[in-house]
Amino acid sequence: MDKKKIILSDANNFFASCEQMINPDIKNKPVCVLSNNDGCVIARSQEAKKLGITMGMPYFMAKKSFPDAIYLSANFSLYHEISIRMMNILKNYSNKLDIYSIDEAFLDITGCDKLFKTTYDELTKIIKQDIEKSIGITVSIGMSSSKILAKLANHKAKKGTGTYSIEDKLINYELSNIPVDEIWGVGKNIARTLRKYGIFYADEILLKDDNFYKKILGKKGLELKYELAGISVIPVTGIEEKPKSIQKTRAFPAFSKEKDYIKTELNIHLNNVCKKLRNYNLKAEAITVMLRTKDFRVFTNGAKLKTPTNSELMLLNKVYELFNEIFCEGIIYRSSGVYVSDLSEAEELQMSLFDNKEDNKREKISSVIDKIENKFGKGILSVGQTGIKGIISKHTRPLRSIPFDF
Repeated sequence: MDKKKIILSDANNFFASCEQMINPDIKNKPVCVLSNNDGCVIARSQEAKKLGITMGMPYFMAKKSFPDAIYLSANFSLYHEISIRMMNILKNYSNKLDIYSIDEAFLDITGCDKLFKTTYDELTKIIKQDIEKSIGITVSIGMSSSKILAKLANHKAKKGTGTYSIEDKLINYELSNIPVDEIWGVGKNIARTLRKYGIFYADEILLKDDNFYKKILGKKGLELKYELAGISVIPVTGIEEKPKSIQKTRAFPAFSKEKDYIKTELNIHLNNVCKKLRNYNLKAEAITVMLRTKDFRVFTNGAKLKTPTNSELMLLNKVYELFNEIFCEGIIYRSSGVYVSDLSEAEELQMSLFDNKEDNKREKISSVIDKIENKFGKGILSVGQTGIKGIISKHTRPLRSIPFDF
């Protein structure tokens, strides 16, 4: 059996890199992405880091101390779409993919050297170049024989050329001088316990026998030792648990009482929710609309659907109907959201004798829109037309609306 080869692909300065990717004018400039309501800095480009802007710095302090930096409100829908595209590229190389975060994923490429007729080291470079050329986002890739070692290798890749491999014969050397609390998966309690028994660095973990870890840390301690020894006991399964519900919410760039603007925000949420349903091959039987006022009061309105669906073309009128029942003229709102629940596998749902052919047609069109957006980018198409120009001016995101008439 081949020794495991596991890589961790991690995008560099992901949120800031996404902003620079869609706006070439701010490439190679200090860019900061701000949290909801522009409270603090949650992402920085490399240039912003060099200036001295720190993670979590309040916006008003950063703006005062570093006025020449570029500050942008977070666009999580954009980041999610780019993340999906990155993950789809990784899946081209192996079906064993575990998504760790929005910009990180483990990939088991064991045996892929023969499939792609190249060395593992060259394959990591090919994958890196594929993502960067196809999407325009720089990634770092670490490779080793276990997840924990791949994580350590990725950390070194970020400091070097962008790819790094920890070979089994050099594990002790690679682990020396790495404090135990810098190991992926080692929290404060485990680190405290290890130090209590004289284990301060990663390579020292390999010196204790299995019985020590069984007694002191149990299964988690054994997994830690084996993974650091290059024995993969936390496998990359490629199995993704499907959600029980899906929700999309977002704070407005500025408080608003404009009805058309809020309806278009809901339109965007609905599109994101339905696309995620289709990604998981799910359909929803219930939908809820949420509005949050300036003073944090929350209003919701939901409904059961006569026919389970994952198409925004079938749900848009229902969303507007629910919205109209809770929207109040003159009230100032800060955010909105769409929530779907009672999810079922699409293929498990039996077709009714009375199923509407038009509904099936709409679902097919929604799938076609997904394929177009996956190829050309989020927002190239948009369902509905209410307030689109307002969204463009407030979010400064390119969005072209093509209304559908059924």
